[in-house]
Amino acid sequence: MNQRNQSPHAATADDVLSGELFKPQPAQGSSAEQLSRPVVGYWKDALLRLSKNRIAVFSLTLILFVALVGIVGPFFFPKTNDDTAYENAQNLNFLNQSPTFGEKLLVTEDSPAALEELVKENFDDKAPLLKADLLKAPAQLSVRGLATVNGVSLQWEPILGVSGYQVYRTVVAGQPISLEDVSKDPSVRGLQVGTVSNPAQYTFTDGSGLNPAERYIYSVVAFVTDPATQEELVSTDAAALEVGLTQTISLTDAASLKTDVQAGDTIRGHKHIFGTDALGRDIFSRMVSGTRIDFFLALLVPTVSLLFGLCYGAISGLMGGKVDMILMRIVEILDTLPELLLLVLIQVAIGKGVSSLVIALCAFSWTGYARVLRGEVLRLREIEFVHASRLLGAPLMSIIFRHVAPNLLGVIIVMWSAHIPRIITSEAFLSLFGLGVEAPMATWGTVLQDAAVHFQQYPAQFFLPAAVLAATLLAFYTLGDALRDAFDPKLRGRD
Repeated sequence: MNQRNQSPHAATADDVLSGELFKPQPAQGSSAEQLSRPVVGYWKDALLRLSKNRIAVFSLTLILFVALVGIVGPFFFPKTNDDTAYENAQNLNFLNQSPTFGEKLLVTEDSPAALEELVKENFDDKAPLLKADLLKAPAQLSVRGLATVNGVSLQWEPILGVSGYQVYRTVVAGQPISLEDVSKDPSVRGLQVGTVSNPAQYTFTDGSGLNPAERYIYSVVAFVTDPATQEELVSTDAAALEVGLTQTISLTDAASLKTDVQAGDTIRGHKHIFGTDALGRDIFSRMVSGTRIDFFLALLVPTVSLLFGLCYGAISGLMGGKVDMILMRIVEILDTLPELLLLVLIQVAIGKGVSSLVIALCAFSWTGYARVLRGEVLRLREIEFVHASRLLGAPLMSIIFRHVAPNLLGVIIVMWSAHIPRIITSEAFLSLFGLGVEAPMATWGTVLQDAAVHFQQYPAQFFLPAAVLAATLLAFYTLGDALRDAFDPKLRGRD
């Protein structure tokens, strides 16, 4: 090439070799070998990235708090007189209570004597019977003594010329019912709780199925019996009275709360943060006690399923050929079967209990692990850096722990963490159908099952435990996603 036509920027080989364009950088001693930043290992890097995820940290804190309450909480439950577990102790004085932090209770005798029915003296029971259109409502209807869950005693002024009285009770549960409606309209008087056949008797005590959380409207109507036909002619007018029950506590139970207590005193009762159920049991204590069983199942079942699925999937992936085909066909057959139906059938066949619940939940939950891990083993077995390690002479155990295991760890952790809320949900589902643990043992599912029966009347019994269950499940799902992102080697070094 002519030197005149050569570009001034073109460099010849002689120029490069002569060092005019590239000059070596002078060495700076040992400082040239130093790393620019500290070395961060795999586990430390994963934990650092996990700690930067605020939602994951909050979820982990919530899970640990719920677990700690479940472990330690039962030790702080109040003691019962008959050594019954507090979460299983029934109290008829506290049926279907709203959440409370300790309300005032009237101390009564352990077995209060029932009030005697009274009959008016010098009453003319031979007076001629009144006609149906002349019947009227009894006057001066009132409550005799205290209205408690042990009984409500009513009294009124007896009427001459009647055959007796009928007593009705209706529940005031947010219904637009007034005393005037009950007095004039027989269709809203509710349940007939008794009949007084002696016209001289002016008292009646109702003690069946009373709920201290309810308010009642009692109505009393007079009737006459036709001597010829024995037909009862009932008055259209009734005397009505709204009654609220006084919260009471037996003297023996009160002694466990306060010393030197006597009948007639007023004391503060136990706190019921979530209220009480239809049997008077504290719902919060049952949730705390149920946390132990639910978390035991939530940790044991996924771990057992993971270990079995990992071995099954690894054998299938490494062996290949006919072995792989046979093992995977078995998994596909099991996956086609309805899981919830199989859970129900196993529970029915084995019976109730924690051990049978573990067997039922572990029976088919390992197939997902086996399928996914088998695919990961097949993928990692042929990946480039594994071939490179083999060519460099790395031993098999080194390849497994340095290359295969870290890449499988993210998949294992996210599957394991996602399986935990599924187990809690499955336990709640089985308990709703009465196939969970044996009564009176409490789990989150059994608490929701008991509350679902009275959902329309007492929705707080269902929503408060359901909120705890939903928050815990959401925390597990959020933490599982964060663990997957933190332990995935492909995401190392990214924000």
